[in-house]
Amino acid sequence: MEDFPFSLGATSLTYPNLNLVENVRRTADEFDLVELTLEYPRNLPLGEEKISKLNELKEKKGLDYSVHLPLSIRLATTNPHLRKASVDVVAETYEKAERLEPLLYTLHVSPVYYPGGSPLTHLFEVKQFEDQLEEAKESLGELKGYLDPGKIAVENLFTDMQRLQGFLDTEGFKRCLDVGHLVKRGEDPVLHHYENSGSIINLHLHDVIEGNDHQQLEPDSENLNLVGLLEVLQDRSYSGPIVLEQFKPEHLSRSLEVIRSAWQDVRIS
Repeated sequence: MEDFPFSLGATSLTYPNLNLVENVRRTADEFDLVELTLEYPRNLPLGEEKISKLNELKEKKGLDYSVHLPLSIRLATTNPHLRKASVDVVAETYEKAERLEPLLYTLHVSPVYYPGGSPLTHLFEVKQFEDQLEEAKESLGELKGYLDPGKIAVENLFTDMQRLQGFLDTEGFKRCLDVGHLVKRGEDPVLHHYENSGSIINLHLHDVIEGNDHQQLEPDSENLNLVGLLEVLQDRSYSGPIVLEQFKPEHLSRSLEVIRSAWQDVRIS
């Protein structure tokens, strides 16, 4: 794929109304990797027939896979029943997905609430946030008995990962840098990668247009300095996947065109 030092990927949700296998079949030719989003009820539990078809496509197309673990989990909830069920779902999904030999897994663990994000009193929100951080750590600690933390890339959602970064480093977990989520929070993804590059093994790339996330990349974006981001990736010798996280084929095609052009600008600068 071009002469990128990283692998370029698409998600299995590019065609959200089509199944997992058909998404891989339609996007594989232009990419090095497909990130498989595994979620109930359409593709979980992961059955033998689906595993077989995905492995056949992987071999035929010369692809790699990564796996996005279920979106419906609540690893940071203070409800012990929901938290236990979430740990069980992650462990079960990981065990099945290992048959696909993915490079890595993306995982959501961020607290649901963030101080200032609801009409509740600020003190209540702060305490809720702290409680959820502790539950997230508890869940990740339990999951270490079922999986390899070095293959788990914890994604920043719409909360700051800074409060979990030290714990993740100590426990051997890695990071997925979601560029669009940082942009939506008004943060700088270039600086964020520069400061956390040692733990980042996956990158989700999408823009924010008129406040809407998961939009196509544009060369004249007001929100995202794409050339600057690619420069820091090059400077820090990033070689992991960059997943273009768009959910419409026309947006994906546009993003592919823009990142190719931006990379040429980086090479000649």
